[in-house]
Amino acid sequence: MRGGWRYRAGRSGWRRKCEDIPRLDVRVLHRKGRLMDGQRFVWSWHRGDEPAGSIGIAVYSHFMDLDYTWTPHGYEPRSHRCAVAFERTPCRFGGQRVWFTCPDCGRTCAVLFGPSRRGNFACRVCQRLAYSSEAESAIDRCWRQQRKLEARLSEHGGPPKGMHGKTFARIVERIDEIELQKDDLFLPGLFRLARRYGMTPDELFK
Repeated sequence: MRGGWRYRAGRSGWRRKCEDIPRLDVRVLHRKGRLMDGQRFVWSWHRGDEPAGSIGIAVYSHFMDLDYTWTPHGYEPRSHRCAVAFERTPCRFGGQRVWFTCPDCGRTCAVLFGPSRRGNFACRVCQRLAYSSEAESAIDRCWRQQRKLEARLSEHGGPPKGMHGKTFARIVERIDEIELQKDDLFLPGLFRLARRYGMTPDELFK
């Protein structure tokens, strides 16, 4: 079956999600000053308030060395080390931008997820990961967009302090458009369900 189980999902929902996998983001490490040659530290993840794993990292001029415990499928946990090379590209206004080189495929990327089937931290393509938003149905995406817009408004749905009237009007107009989109997506499925149980559209709304 393709496209997930939900009505009009339209996208594959079976792949593991990026949000559920430990990740290393080169931009975060750089922002925290962790990419300087000679640094050694422990990098940890949490799920809510609970620890979700940690690795040791040693940084050198052209790569970093990851040291952690990996459990291959069907085997006991074992120590594993993974070298991740850096690639640097010049920025438009000076300086350099640092990227990871995926240990599995050699692709340049900003984020690595791990461990892969080979035990390495690897890019999203090698890991065959999807983002949670890719598995959303069309209605789910409408709700997410609407919640994002409504979060920009005040608690009672009015314009927050400092928001221009034109901006507020655009947000309200877009929310109205999304409401219509949700109706267009939801009602056909509801009518089909009603026909399956021998109901008329009028009976649905009594």
